[in-house]
Amino acid sequence: MNNIIQAVLELKDVHVSYKSGDEQLQVLKGADFTLNSGEIVALVAPSGTGKSTLLHVAGLLEKPTKGEIFVNGQNTAKLSEKDRTVLRLRSIGFVYQFHHLLPEFTAVENVMMPQMIDKKSKSLASKKAKEWLEKFDLGHRVHHQPGKLSGGEKQRVAIARALANSPHILLADEPTGNLDEKTSDHVFGLLLQAVRQEGLAALIVTHNNDLASKMDRVMTLHEGKIVPFTL
Repeated sequence: MNNIIQAVLELKDVHVSYKSGDEQLQVLKGADFTLNSGEIVALVAPSGTGKSTLLHVAGLLEKPTKGEIFVNGQNTAKLSEKDRTVLRLRSIGFVYQFHHLLPEFTAVENVMMPQMIDKKSKSLASKKAKEWLEKFDLGHRVHHQPGKLSGGEKQRVAIARALANSPHILLADEPTGNLDEKTSDHVFGLLLQAVRQEGLAALIVTHNNDLASKMDRVMTLHEGKIVPFTL
């Protein structure tokens, strides 16, 4: 049987503009993009071109000014805020440059959080969180609070948290940009391995061409549109 390539994320003619004084600042100007299951795509673009805006819109954190966004074939423009929130929680994992861990909670509690919000049982959430932390070589750090973890360990906890709810899509904004080169390579390698093993679709913003070259496709933003990029 042939493998079926399924589009899990589609942006169709997406425009985003903001009011700046008396003017409209256009960030995205008819962006079109398709992300398929099992595919890892790098987004490489200079600062100020709209990368974070693109991720916010793709991740249903922000509505486009115009255009449509489909997640697993579902047109999100027709969803209520509540349904958008549920879809985002269950289908999309986020990783940012800074870990954004809750300092008063342990590593395992941080990874449990999205599952608890999704009303999973505490025992199931704990079991799954520990499994993910083990995958990221953090089995010995499950009960440590972020203040007792290194930068690389914090970021691995953040990645585990993003994956713990079994999303279909991973959106990452410079996930290793705050780490030194050696730690960055290690953390990124674990991230790619996990995404491959889970068969996720991933869109990863990075300034690192070496990391981008390890992905399936490389894209950039040019004049508000998403276009192929050659390293």
